[in-house]
Amino acid sequence: MMRLTVHIENAPFIKKQQKLIGKNEIGRPINKPKKPECIINTLSFKNLKTPGEVTKKLAYIRSNYKISKWKEGYKKGKEMIYTSWE
Repeated sequence: MMRLTVHIENAPFIKKQQKLIGKNEIGRPINKPKKPECIINTLSFKNLKTPGEVTKKLAYIRSNYKISKWKEGYKKGKEMIYTSWE
C-alpha cells in the first residue's frame, strides 16, 4: 500500500464544528479544532495499491489545485509531493 501527501497553495478555509473535549487546569473549555474556520493545506491519500493509482490521484489534484513548491534549500523549485509505503 502506498500513501500520497501533497501540499497545496492558496488553500481554502472550511468551517468545522467545534467539539468540547474537556477543561484545562484553570477551568477554561478546550475545543477541538481550536478555531471554527480551518485551513486545509495538506491533502493525504492512503491505501493506494499501485503507482498507477498514485498517478491518477496526482493528476486529479493538479487539475483542481496548485501544488506548493519549495522556496529554499536544495529542493528549491520542486513540488511538495511525498509518496511512501505503508
